[in-house]
Amino acid sequence: MTDSRTGRKAGRVCVLAVFTLLLVAFPAIVFDFYYDLNDDTLIKDIVSGAYTGMPSGYSVQLLYPLSWLLALLYKAVPNAAWYGLFLCVCQFGAAFLIAVRLTALFQSAKGRIMALLAEFFLLFGLFLRELVIVQYSVTAGMCMMCAVFLFITSDNKKGRNVIPLLLVVLAFMIRTEVCLMLMPFVLMAGLFKWASEETIFTGANFRKYLALIGGALLGMLVMFSLNMLAYRANDWGNFRDFFDARTKLYDFYDLPVYDENKAFYESVGLSRESYALLENYNFALDESIDTWLLESMVRYQRRQLNDTFGLVSKNSVREAFWLYQQRILKQMSAADLAVAAAYGLYVVFCMIPAVKNRQIGAVFRRIVPKIALLLVIRSVLWLYLYMMDRVLERVTMPLLMTELAFILGFLLYDLRRLEKGAEPKTKGITATTVYLLVIFLLAAAFAVNFGRVNDEYEARARADMRWHAFMDYCREHADAYYVMDVYSATSYEGASYSEKMFEDVDNACKNYDYCGGWLAKSPLARKKLADKGFRDMQSALLQEKGAYFVAAPDRDMEWLLAYYAKRGVRVQCRCADAIRTDSGDVAFLVYDIRRDDDETGR
Repeated sequence: MTDSRTGRKAGRVCVLAVFTLLLVAFPAIVFDFYYDLNDDTLIKDIVSGAYTGMPSGYSVQLLYPLSWLLALLYKAVPNAAWYGLFLCVCQFGAAFLIAVRLTALFQSAKGRIMALLAEFFLLFGLFLRELVIVQYSVTAGMCMMCAVFLFITSDNKKGRNVIPLLLVVLAFMIRTEVCLMLMPFVLMAGLFKWASEETIFTGANFRKYLALIGGALLGMLVMFSLNMLAYRANDWGNFRDFFDARTKLYDFYDLPVYDENKAFYESVGLSRESYALLENYNFALDESIDTWLLESMVRYQRRQLNDTFGLVSKNSVREAFWLYQQRILKQMSAADLAVAAAYGLYVVFCMIPAVKNRQIGAVFRRIVPKIALLLVIRSVLWLYLYMMDRVLERVTMPLLMTELAFILGFLLYDLRRLEKGAEPKTKGITATTVYLLVIFLLAAAFAVNFGRVNDEYEARARADMRWHAFMDYCREHADAYYVMDVYSATSYEGASYSEKMFEDVDNACKNYDYCGGWLAKSPLARKKLADKGFRDMQSALLQEKGAYFVAAPDRDMEWLLAYYAKRGVRVQCRCADAIRTDSGDVAFLVYDIRRDDDETGR
C-alpha cells in the first residue's frame, strides 16, 4: 500500500515536472528570456565579475547572503548564466509548487487537467511579459504570490507551511521592499487560516501560528543582519548612506527645481552646472555631490512636500485617492480586470448554492469579512503607491499577482467545502463550470497579451542592435575605457537596452561604466576606475590616455562643457568616432574630451 502510494506521488511529480518544463519551453522557443532593465544587467555584472573582473557579493540590491552565493557559483563556473538561471528557477519553481498544490486539491483526473490548463492560461494570459522579460522585483513578487497561495490552500491538519515560509525569506533577499509591501497579504493569510481552525483559541494553534510568524521574522532578521554585517566596512557603510539618500531623492522626493529654489542651492554650495549633472543623472562626474549634499536636499524637500501623519509624500491623500479612482474607472490593465473578475466570480460562486439552499445570511457572514479586509489592504497599498508616485509596473504587478492568488485561494478553499457537502449527482458541476469559464477568459487574455509581448520583443530586438554595436565596439577597443551618458544607456524608442539571459553569455570584464546610476561612487565603481589607473571620472576624461565619453547622437553636450568651465577648465568635446549598427545607423557617438590648450588629442 505504501509502495503504491509512493509510486503515485512519484508519477504525479514527474507529470508536474513535464508540465513545468512545457511552461519554460514555450517562452524559450517562441521568444527568449530577457533581463528587463539595466538594473538587472548591472546586478548580473557585479555577481558574475563582468563589472570589476572578480565576482562580488556586494550587489547592493540583493541581500548579501544571496549575492555571495551567486558570486560563488560564478567563481566555480564563470561562463554560466547563474543569475538569469536563478531568476527563472524562482519564477517557474513557483509555478511548479502551485501546480503541485492544485493537483493535490483535486482527486479526479478531469479536475487536475482543468486546474493545470487554468494555471497555464493564467500565467501566459496575464503574466507572459513578466515571464519572458524578467525583472528581479517581479521575481520577488512571484515568490510572495506562491507563498500566499500555498498558505491559504494548505490543509490545517497536515500543513506545516515550511515552504511558504522559505519563499517569504527568499523574496526578502531578492527584493526587500517588495516583500515588505506584500507582507500584509501574508499576515491576512495567517489570520484567515487561524480563523478557519475548528477550535481557534487553543494553545496548539497559538504555538502553530506564532511559530510560523516568528520563523518568517527570524529568517528575515538573520538575512538582514548578515547583510548589515557585510556592509559594515567604512567604505561600504559610507556608500550605503549615499545610496539611501540618492534613493529617497530620486525615487520619492524629486529634485527641487533650481530656479525656484536658488537660495537653497546657493546655501549648500551647489552650482547650476552641478545641478545639471543631478538632473541628467550623470552625478558620478562631480565628487562634490556627496552624502551630505543629497541628505540636505532630502531634508529640504521633506519640508516642501505633503506630510500625512508623518508620512512625507509627493501627492496628498486626496490626490492619491483621485488617481486610484481614475485607475479603477479608466485605466485598468488586463491584470486589473482579472482581479476584478476574480472578485465577482468568487461572490457569484458562493451565492449560487447559498440561494439554492437558503443560506444567504450564513454565506454573507463568511465571505464579506474576507473580501472587505482584502479590499482594505489592497486600497491602502495602492493609495500609498500613489502618494509616493511609485506606480511602476514592476511594483504594481507583484501586488496584483498576490491579490489574485489570494482570491483564487479563497475560491478553491470554498470549492472544497462545497464539494464535500454536495450530493453525488451535482458534485463537481459548479467546479467544472467555474474552470471552463476561467480557462475561456484567460485564453482570450492570452491572445491579446501574446501580441503585446511580441511587439515589445521586436522593439527590444531593434534596441539590441544599437546596444550590441556599443558592446562590440568596446570589445574591439579593449585598451580604451568608456564612460556612458546615463540617459543614452536607458532605452531606444521606448524599448529598454538590456541583454538576453542565455544567449552569447560573456562574463568578461567590461571596459565601460555609467556616468551615474545607483552603483556610482561605490567602492566597486572606484575599484573599476582605479584598475584603469584613474582617480575619478572627472579627471579620467581629461587625461592624455584617459576615458572617452559615449552618448546618443541626439544628446546635447553643452552641459558637459559648462560643468568643466565652472571648474575653471576650458575643454573641447570632439567627436572621435561613431558607433554604427550593422545597417549603418549611428547608435552612439564617442567623444574625446580634452583641454583647450591640448592640441594633440588621442
